[in-house]
Amino acid sequence: MISDATDTMLDEEGEKRIERIILLRRLLEVERPENYTQRVKIINYLEQEGLPIRDVDVETLASTLRDEQLESLLMLTCTNSSVVFKGKYYTFRDGILQHKGSWDITRKELINFLNMHGRKGYALLKAMLDLDNNTLTLSGITAKISEIYGERLNPIKMLLELRDGLSIVYNASADAGQRGRHRMVWNILEEVRPLVRDVLNELCHIPRLSTRDAYMEFEYEVKRMDEEFRAYLMQLTEEKYEDTLRFGKDVTSEHMARYLRELFGLLYLDPLLAIAQQYSLTDSSIVSEKSHSRVMSTGFNLALFGDPGSGKTFAIKDLIIGSENGVPAHGLPGMNRYCGGMTPAKFIAIGEAYEGRSVNFIVTEFNDWFKYKGMVEPLKIAMERGIIRYETKSYSIRPYRFTSFFSVNYNTSVYSNGSIYEPTIRDPNFKAVEDRMLCRLHILTKDRYGELARRQSSLMKGILQEKMSYTAGMIRDHLTLVYAIQRGYHNKEFKPKQIMVDDSVVDRIRDAMDVIIEHIDGKSRHGEHRVPFSVRLEKKTLQLASTLALIRFFSNNDVITIDEHALSIALRYLVEEAWIRSGYTFDIKSVTGILSIE
Repeated sequence: MISDATDTMLDEEGEKRIERIILLRRLLEVERPENYTQRVKIINYLEQEGLPIRDVDVETLASTLRDEQLESLLMLTCTNSSVVFKGKYYTFRDGILQHKGSWDITRKELINFLNMHGRKGYALLKAMLDLDNNTLTLSGITAKISEIYGERLNPIKMLLELRDGLSIVYNASADAGQRGRHRMVWNILEEVRPLVRDVLNELCHIPRLSTRDAYMEFEYEVKRMDEEFRAYLMQLTEEKYEDTLRFGKDVTSEHMARYLRELFGLLYLDPLLAIAQQYSLTDSSIVSEKSHSRVMSTGFNLALFGDPGSGKTFAIKDLIIGSENGVPAHGLPGMNRYCGGMTPAKFIAIGEAYEGRSVNFIVTEFNDWFKYKGMVEPLKIAMERGIIRYETKSYSIRPYRFTSFFSVNYNTSVYSNGSIYEPTIRDPNFKAVEDRMLCRLHILTKDRYGELARRQSSLMKGILQEKMSYTAGMIRDHLTLVYAIQRGYHNKEFKPKQIMVDDSVVDRIRDAMDVIIEHIDGKSRHGEHRVPFSVRLEKKTLQLASTLALIRFFSNNDVITIDEHALSIALRYLVEEAWIRSGYTFDIKSVTGILSIE
């Protein structure tokens, strides 16, 4: 008896053979000794087709018969037209075998079922997958679904819907083994079980939630985001796949930077970091050249520090998810949760609904979140992707691991002399953010204000939107396909890739920092040079270079290496960040000249 074999990934021929075996067992029952008449019909048919006659068993028939012979045999021998089979490659309904699968339609029906019943529907399907045949009675299912859901549920109405509406569940009488008694068992069609498992894994990672906020988030946001990503990816692979591959074979971080410079001039680095952070959500492994061991991953949190009105929100929000004034979305569909107007306590509660997912939370006033009592430690843990525990007098949240990321604005004041770094580091929460995020500090200088004003005018005239209309879509398609492959949603012809860091890249970053430190003009009270940043800045530079290299995913190499353009942009970020944090105490043009970067 083949039961769990269909839950195993096989090649197409192996999967089709498994389906044939299940189909034949359900329709013919030739392995029962008393079914003599049917066995004779099968033998006669095999003689007529000139096939070797041996013991008539379903495994032999499944391997021997061609599709048209299988269809003819079933028309000749099957007498039960009420039997239903809904496989990936075959469908049997109303006594007719169709050489096409039912999974596409069944998938849509399952998604609709889950959208209608929410966690209750998930709990029922999960219970039926987890239980064995001996416990799939109504009482056994009721006990298991109640355990998964967290409170007692009666599943009978949903079971009838799955049986009579979707036709993926059946109930039958089974021998209880006690004085000939029989009991009624419910089960999912064997050929549909792998599909049900895939849909649950794809759409429903969370069986139990602690608060109503988390439940509502899961029902109305998480599922919407999952469906948005799934639908976008499906349309991409069906309609734009080849165009995306052609774009991906040529695009590099240099092309991305040039596109953003044409749009935003000297402001280009902020939106480039925001788009790079979208690629980083793949959480791809970064490995060393010598040992090929994992040294870090691409996934990083992004924080833009500066005074209000300096273009931060446009970079992390409008450009990524699109805006009402026609700016097209450049970021991942269904992977960005905008947190406008949300309190940090609400975020901690709903974060439970995203456990196991790699999405991005966009917070446009992150500094305000630290002002709420008791929020500093949970936010630190969230930025570290650790296990969050939170409890108040009115409710408690079960411990859960936060597996997602942030892109945030952190508004800060500016001294009269134009310094942003001094007031920023005096913010008691800056250290927490700096240690856990890739930070970018900038002030609203004359040049920056002029550039912002020009770009604002272009936006109001619709000029920038027109320039973005085509390229934004290509970037978004490319980003989506890379994310899908790296996260295992799509494996049509590509496998996930690692990013390899050779020693020369590490040395270039180290040498750049040495040049910067050598040029810093600032001493402490004891006469020693004060370095106003930690070594983490070098690590984040390497992480950024690796993420930018991921843009070259569709090059012909099995392993991605850090190209010169990606490293140059990352070094540019390093120099600018060190320059601002040092209070502009070195000549930035001299340093960039020595390092031969733009």
